[in-house]
Amino acid sequence: MKNKIPYILIALAFCTFLYFYSTSPPKILAKCPEDYPDTDVGFKAKTTAMDDWLNDFYDKNPGASLSEMAKARYQFYMDNNCSDTLERYFEAKEGKADPAEMKIIRDTIQQEIKNQAEKNLMNELNKDKSNEK
Repeated sequence: MKNKIPYILIALAFCTFLYFYSTSPPKILAKCPEDYPDTDVGFKAKTTAMDDWLNDFYDKNPGASLSEMAKARYQFYMDNNCSDTLERYFEAKEGKADPAEMKIIRDTIQQEIKNQAEKNLMNELNKDKSNEK
C-alpha cells in the first residue's frame, strides 16, 4: 500500500492541475496593440483581436456602457503592461496627442457608440416582439 501512495498523490496533483487549467478564464487578446507589426497583416490581426475582445466583453457584460467597456480595456492594458499604449493614453488625456490620431480615435468612439445604440435598440425590439407572443 505504501508503494501506491506516491502514485495516488501524483495522479491527484495531475487531476487538480487539469481542473484549474481547464477552468481558467480565456484571454482573447493576450497582446498589446504595439506588439503587432506595422503591416497590413498586423493591422488586420490587431483589428480582429480587438473585435474579439469587444465581443467577448459584451457577451459577458450584456448591458455594459461604453464607459464600462473603456474601464475594462484600460484595466486590460494595465494587467498586460502595455506601456506604449498607456503612454499614448495619458498623452491623449493631457491633450498632447497627434490631432490626426485623436480624430481617428474620436471617429472610432462615435462609431462604437452608434453601433452600441443600434444593438440596444434591436435588443429592445426583440424583447417587445417576444412579449407580444
